[in-house]
Amino acid sequence: MAVILPNVPKGINWGWYSREDTRMHLQTVDSKNRNVYKVWLEKNGNRIFEPAAAIPAKILGKLEAVLKAKPRRENIEGRWVEFMIEKGWLELRMRGTLITLIAYPHVPGSRFTRTVDLADYLGGIYDPDSKMWPKEPVQPHQVVLSRAMAAIEIWPEQEESRRHHIFLPDILWED
Repeated sequence: MAVILPNVPKGINWGWYSREDTRMHLQTVDSKNRNVYKVWLEKNGNRIFEPAAAIPAKILGKLEAVLKAKPRRENIEGRWVEFMIEKGWLELRMRGTLITLIAYPHVPGSRFTRTVDLADYLGGIYDPDSKMWPKEPVQPHQVVLSRAMAAIEIWPEQEESRRHHIFLPDILWED
């Protein structure tokens, strides 16, 4: 069990367990309210805020207000990406400059894909007019999913300061 959002409202902790639904959500994990309330935070790759069942208005209103704050929502999404990578719920494939991400690859009804073009992130390498040299294209073995960064990591064999990261929540979920 992970407490992701403590005391919203006071005394109610939100998070998820190690055996979970393959769809981003928060549920109550404190001892008094364990598994009583649940809200869905994604549907088919889109950001949502949808109670799974009735939740008292005073609890729902406070939770929704907290989740509307971008930093808080980004933190939760980042933690969910870490969880997805740990569970094998996110796969990465690369062909040329295109990276295809497959979310929930083995779960019918939950699966969705996103495509990232490395040329959009590493223009110096792929722009013919760039003066950058040498122009060595990124190879598939140089691209991995980083659980620690909740990101696509490019050049994982390099020192940490030389790696490039593309934050996955910004790619996976759309408004």
